[in-house]
Order: sequence, then structure tokens, then C-alpha cells
Amino acid sequence: MANVLIHKANELKPQTRAAVEAELGRLLKDDEAVSIMAFSMHEAPSGDARRKAAQKLQSHLQRTDKSGKTSEKQTEAALQEALKHARPGYRERE
Repeated sequence: MANVLIHKANELKPQTRAAVEAELGRLLKDDEAVSIMAFSMHEAPSGDARRKAAQKLQSHLQRTDKSGKTSEKQTEAALQEALKHARPGYRERE
């Protein structure tokens, strides 16, 4: 039995489409895709398992941080470039 279903909105049965639209609170566009997932819920870890998971995550983040070191100048340049791209007409303060 499948745990994930993905369908184009225009391929859904009318009653299925109506149910999805009711849940989303809006109409679907024909070119949108709809995915449905079914999975078992579980409790978050606690105690020792939680501490071990936190340590593993912290270790991963530290390794990631060390591998991607950039200078403040590079970071600022990347930010300025992103602002120029996201906001046409953006100018740096003079």
C-alpha cells in the first residue's frame, strides 16, 4: 500500500478535489500538484536519547560551520547581491 500519493489537481476526481479544496480553504489551480502522505506518529525522544540526538545535531552543525567559513566581506557581498536580485532598484547606503 502506498504511503505517498501525488496527483495533478486537474486529474483528481471531483469529490476528491472538493475535499482537498475544503481542507486548504481555497480553490486549486489546474496546474498545481497535490501530495498526500500517510505515516505513523511517534513521541519525541526524551532523556538520554534526546541528549544524544542533540549532541549529534550540534556536532553536525559545528562540522558544517567549519567547512563553510567565509569572511565578513564575502558574506556582506553575498547579502548585497541577494538584495539587488530580490529588490529591483535596491541601492546600497551611501
